[in-house]
Amino acid sequence: MISESFDARGGLTYVDRLDFTRGNPLRAVRRMAWPTVKLHADNSTLAFTSRTGSDTLEHFWVTALAHRPLHGRFPLPATAVSFEVEGRDQVLLFWTPRAGAVLRALDKLGWDAEDAGP
Repeated sequence: MISESFDARGGLTYVDRLDFTRGNPLRAVRRMAWPTVKLHADNSTLAFTSRTGSDTLEHFWVTALAHRPLHGRFPLPATAVSFEVEGRDQVLLFWTPRAGAVLRALDKLGWDAEDAGP
């Protein structure tokens, strides 16, 4: 059986879980660690690779959601996909203008991914 996969390009930020839940999007933008990252997803793993390093996440530990920064009290269009990984103190933000397409592709591959917004 041929395994389906998905590739996308963007930036990657590691944000402390407490900072993320307090909602400080500007701090997250300033802490962008890898500005050019390739995301490769298949049925069982997510792999982020760049010239400086790589990170791999296992399927059953990850929840992917649209990251919608707030402008005042109003959410802006999604510009990133947040990956909450069980057992890690950080949330990974994958910055891409195609956040909705990334979430749909991950959902099609069987990942816990949803775009709960406009």
